[in-house]
Amino acid sequence: MSATTSVREAGFLQASSLAFAQLLQAYLECDPAIQGVIREMAEVVNDPETDEDDRKMAALTLQEALFPSRSPHDGHLGVDLEDDERNAVGEAAETQAAMDQEEASFASRVDSLLHERGMTQADLAAAIGVGQPAISMMLARKARPQRRTIEKIAHALKVPEDRLWPGFQ
Repeated sequence: MSATTSVREAGFLQASSLAFAQLLQAYLECDPAIQGVIREMAEVVNDPETDEDDRKMAALTLQEALFPSRSPHDGHLGVDLEDDERNAVGEAAETQAAMDQEEASFASRVDSLLHERGMTQADLAAAIGVGQPAISMMLARKARPQRRTIEKIAHALKVPEDRLWPGFQ
């Protein structure tokens, strides 16, 4: 190994350490709710089953959560999906309507199953390893569940996935 290579590697390690320290400091400065979002998005980014679009959206949310002053969304996390929904036309509007119906059915079915089983949102959250606010947001249709979340909920409620989300494959 040449001296030039060693100097380059040392420079890279120093830059990497500095970047890590900045990320860690930004994380520690976040309130606990934002830290929860960061952990969830990191899980999405690192999941080998996550598709590329979801990975990119999660990475953007991570960036916005850690460095809100650099966010184009006035400090709000993520893309404003409500704006996208309101501006949808043609085929996009039809797709949005179908997605809306899927979410409504999912929320209704999960809510019914919770009542049938005498479970609370907190019970379900504990069973699948998320916070109760995540369950609340899905049932209020403020968050769309990911595939693996549907699988976990179905397992916790002891039903097949397609009972929660028809057409689930």
